[in-house]
Amino acid sequence: MHSKYFENIVIYLSILLACIILGVFARMFAISVGADEFTANIVFVAVTLFGVLVYVLLSIFLTDLYTVIARIFFPKKKQLKDPTEKANDPAGINKIRTEQIQLITDQENNKIAIAVQYTQTVFAAYTSEKDLVLLSRNITSYAEKKPIREIQSVEVEKLNSIDLYHFGWNIWNHFRTGNQLQMAAFLKKVFPSILDGVETETIKRHLKDDEQRGIIQIRKNLSEE
Repeated sequence: MHSKYFENIVIYLSILLACIILGVFARMFAISVGADEFTANIVFVAVTLFGVLVYVLLSIFLTDLYTVIARIFFPKKKQLKDPTEKANDPAGINKIRTEQIQLITDQENNKIAIAVQYTQTVFAAYTSEKDLVLLSRNITSYAEKKPIREIQSVEVEKLNSIDLYHFGWNIWNHFRTGNQLQMAAFLKKVFPSILDGVETETIKRHLKDDEQRGIIQIRKNLSEE
């Protein structure tokens, strides 16, 4: 701000000095053609003031001319809202919040869809169609953090505890919902015929044992084959 202030002072003083010099030359000319001292002084003042007036008029004219030319050749784009104004706009805030919620919901739904498809692919050959539907619902309930009492048990064939451990770890790693002890409790509730006699802590400790062993193996990413 101070720099701009002094810059303006320098500009105006320069213009005034130029007008005074012009007035001095006009006074000298008046004297040279025979004018008396008083008349020469009048000429000096008149020319100096006239110079200042011309500068002011030219400044106004050129500014208006520039504005007109800019409007003709460079149409003004739609003025962007002040970020502060937008941030304080309740409608804008609600819109942003709604969009973020929808984005999060879409991402969560996509993760559930991937997990359900993986589950159906893995268990299709080892359980009935009815139990496959129940198992898919169980995965959705787990992802949505519903109470474990809503989980329903299913029957599977030809799979052993290591397969179920690996399946549990894959699902837990995909969602990262809760801790591994909760996943162990989930597995025990879903597959009681195989895991009913196994302690929850034991299931938790062996979720990732022998990663390449069994029919169901450890997968770091369920969306990749």
